[in-house]
Amino acid sequence: MGKHHKRTTYAYASAFRIGIAYLGCCIGAGYLSGQELFQFFSSAGVWGFAGLLLATVSLFAAGAVILSLAVDSGETRMDRIVVWFDCKPLRAVVAVFEIVFVFMVYTLCVAAFGSLFAQVTGLSHVWGSVAFCLLSSALALFGVRGLLRFLSYVIPVLVPTTIVIALVAVFAADGLSFPLVDVGGLITGIWPFDAVTYAVFSLFCALPVLVPLGQNVRDAGTARRGALIGALLIGSLAGIIILAIATAPEVASEAMPMLALANRLHGVAGAIYAALLIVGIFSAGLSSQSAMSEYLMQRFSAKKRFIIPVTLLTSLVAFGFALFGFQELIGILYPIFGYIGFVPLGLLFVHAAVFYRKRRRQRADKH
Repeated sequence: MGKHHKRTTYAYASAFRIGIAYLGCCIGAGYLSGQELFQFFSSAGVWGFAGLLLATVSLFAAGAVILSLAVDSGETRMDRIVVWFDCKPLRAVVAVFEIVFVFMVYTLCVAAFGSLFAQVTGLSHVWGSVAFCLLSSALALFGVRGLLRFLSYVIPVLVPTTIVIALVAVFAADGLSFPLVDVGGLITGIWPFDAVTYAVFSLFCALPVLVPLGQNVRDAGTARRGALIGALLIGSLAGIIILAIATAPEVASEAMPMLALANRLHGVAGAIYAALLIVGIFSAGLSSQSAMSEYLMQRFSAKKRFIIPVTLLTSLVAFGFALFGFQELIGILYPIFGYIGFVPLGLLFVHAAVFYRKRRRQRADKH
């Protein structure tokens, strides 16, 4: 078990702050563009809302377990909270899976920017992906800490903008339509299974943030309330976006359905939303690329002169995958990582069961 870390008395995170952090971990270009929500939920017709409810409940239950375990065990490292027993090879597997996951996020950002570029300009998405790789690589090489802090402020603007556009679309619509759509890829079309897979994928996005966050949470009760707030925010925002897409289901054929919807409402709304999506994609992409490069350099004790080829190589490989297209990658990569994610999350739940059983026995022995 992890040792308890000394906590400061002035930096405790409130339940609301935990919920906002949870929301921030789970929303990205795929979520706010509406594409991933369409593929996992809207495509199931009205059953998509049942799927969204199941995913929200799953996010709360699993998030509460993760945060409570992080608080009570004092463990701050993701690989150690998943593999709590002494097994270095298994911890290495978890660490590799984590860096591959980060690479997947960067690849999706490359593809997302390419699709956004194509949707705005009418040119090939390839040129947008090329531009993103070149610019993100240059920024990653020349330092992006200050820029990332600036870009991080876009999420608090992008979320309410999404809500406003979605609500205007819903209230201005003549009606709502929920057709069944076969999205292909690896999404099964079985809404309960797809909903849980989506929740598992989202939870793995949140794990690297939620686990270390535990050391700044006062107690497990606060952690559970934070998980509830976060899950409700994720589910509620998703529900609003799904309703908005239902006002004009044909926008789902676009890579960025919410952008297409914003353009329908007004050209200015479309321009603002496109600009916010661009900044949001760059924020996620730069964070992922920087994390990848730093991990690879530290993991293999490489010298700084290798940072350029490492950065360029990761960009080149990501560009190759991005050529498949944003919509196609969501339908393939999200399910793959969701399926694989069942294993580390399963181990984490076993850890929670073992930890709390041991703690109950220790308390019983004292009495």
